[in-house]
Amino acid sequence: MLLGEAVPDLQGRIDDVLGDGDPSDPLAATYLLLAVALMLPAALLAVRLAGRRSPGTLSSVTGRLRWPLLVRCLGAALVLMLSAMLVMLTVEDGWSDAAVTDRTLPFLALAVLVVPLQAAAEEYVFRGVLMQTVGAWLRHPAFAIVLPVALFTLGHDYDVLGLIDVTAFGLAAGWLTWRTGGLEAAIGLHVATNALIFAFGGLGLVDLAATDGTPGGLVASLAVTGLFTWLVRDWADAPSYVSAQRQP
Repeated sequence: MLLGEAVPDLQGRIDDVLGDGDPSDPLAATYLLLAVALMLPAALLAVRLAGRRSPGTLSSVTGRLRWPLLVRCLGAALVLMLSAMLVMLTVEDGWSDAAVTDRTLPFLALAVLVVPLQAAAEEYVFRGVLMQTVGAWLRHPAFAIVLPVALFTLGHDYDVLGLIDVTAFGLAAGWLTWRTGGLEAAIGLHVATNALIFAFGGLGLVDLAATDGTPGGLVASLAVTGLFTWLVRDWADAPSYVSAQRQP
């Protein structure tokens, strides 16, 4: 078979498996999530090879990921986001769409096993590599917080309401990264948000292929982001983290 014939044939087989890249299909969603997750090792490797420093310096000012802080932030984000989603489903009478299908278990597995890698990868790239790169050139933290948000927002195919939501999230995540001296808070909020969306999507309660936001959804999401930011802003200054931050 000629190469010119083989390539379209291979592409056709990929399209048969992945469809149109519809995130509501478990296999396509797995492919999309893993493609993003690959940015995580790429970011760590780039820092090691190009930056000639420990990849741990992307995680926090301590040179490592502060797991107790991450777990605490993740727990808070899960409580806030789950509460908001339950309220929205009740207000909008969305419970009638609930159903357990052959896609439920795959999406629950994705929410637990793959989504955390995808969400962490985005934070390591946008709040890690890009923030530190901008910060190395422009000393005022506002530049490092704001400038990467444009690329982060452009990477999401949503309508105006959705893009406002993503922009607000990016600004909050950037500010928390600067405020707490690490990625833990941003990762916690990102993982909680995406994991619950995929879990609820597997139960038919969220349309994973939707690109249009709603005013109510935007208000709820902004409220969660704001409350989370206010709640965890000083957690890295707690006694259990002070000693860790002072380590070289």
